[in-house]
Amino acid sequence: MKSPARMHFEKTLAAKQTAAPTGAAAVPAEAGIAAKFRALLGSHKAILKAIQSKVEKANVKRELLPEYEPYVEGVLSAQSGAQDDILVTIMLWRLDAGDIAGALPIVAYALDSGMTMPEGFKSNIAAMVLDVITDNEPTDEQLDVLLEAIELTKAHDMPDEVRAKAHKAAGLLLEETDPAKAFEHFKIALDFNSKCGVKGRIDKLEKQIAEAEQNKASD
Repeated sequence: MKSPARMHFEKTLAAKQTAAPTGAAAVPAEAGIAAKFRALLGSHKAILKAIQSKVEKANVKRELLPEYEPYVEGVLSAQSGAQDDILVTIMLWRLDAGDIAGALPIVAYALDSGMTMPEGFKSNIAAMVLDVITDNEPTDEQLDVLLEAIELTKAHDMPDEVRAKAHKAAGLLLEETDPAKAFEHFKIALDFNSKCGVKGRIDKLEKQIAEAEQNKASD
């Protein structure tokens, strides 16, 4: 396990490296930080490639992610805006591991900076984020971060089916506690994908909301 001093050192160097000039002016020690984490990522990808189970892959990623915290913190503090495949990969790993809250600061930074997915991915970052979150079936405790992810990505292009799936997931989590908001999310989902399977829920909630308004008016 790394000492706090070692983690602070790597965080500082990662921040300096993203902000430092390239070429002859770059500091070799700083340039080596990205290379170090790129090599570490390569070795970890090799481990993950040998695992067939998605559940086990997520568990392993959860164990490996703390090793990248100094790099992530350093890059986010530098705010250079440069394309960073290491950072985007860690963002995805956090999502795969169920750490949506931990991934969202990277998502916001990557989208603001116009970053793209690493080579081999067909989706853009916004679509990938919502796709991974909804495929992992967010829990009630993750509702707030799901809504934050929807807000972060709303201005970015993606397939209608992906956006619909995210709004449907939000609606399902809100159905019992906030029928009116659930209704709104289901309607948005239906607008983006008429076959997303929410028509029955919309009809049910519409009646439920109407009855609640009638009861309120009669009190």
